[in-house]
Amino acid sequence: MSMTIVLIAVLTALAIAQLAFSMIQARHLRELAKAFAESSARQQELLASTGNALMSVHATVTALENRLTRTVQRQQDLENKDAGSLTYEQASKLIQMGAAPEDLVKTCGLSQAEARLVSLMAARGIGRAS
Repeated sequence: MSMTIVLIAVLTALAIAQLAFSMIQARHLRELAKAFAESSARQQELLASTGNALMSVHATVTALENRLTRTVQRQQDLENKDAGSLTYEQASKLIQMGAAPEDLVKTCGLSQAEARLVSLMAARGIGRAS
């Protein structure tokens, strides 16, 4: 009978140890689940924050692209305006130096009508280049 008592005692001790180990494991799993939930929530917050920041950057880049497009267009308009003014100034100077309207067509790239107009204006003293 003493062997039976010893065996029951050992089995009881093992059962108690296994129960204690299971309780420790369950507590550890609850702590891990809680840490995972907190980490997941934080990741969701960071993801939402990053998404909002990206939307803001996208809006800023779009606005800058629009401004750049308008600036390039203005610059091209100014360059075209200056190029036209320069052509007429050159034509006026050439007329003052005695060039014929046909010379203006070849040299300045003016049409026949524009060359005659510049020639007439110069003859009447209108728009003289200084």
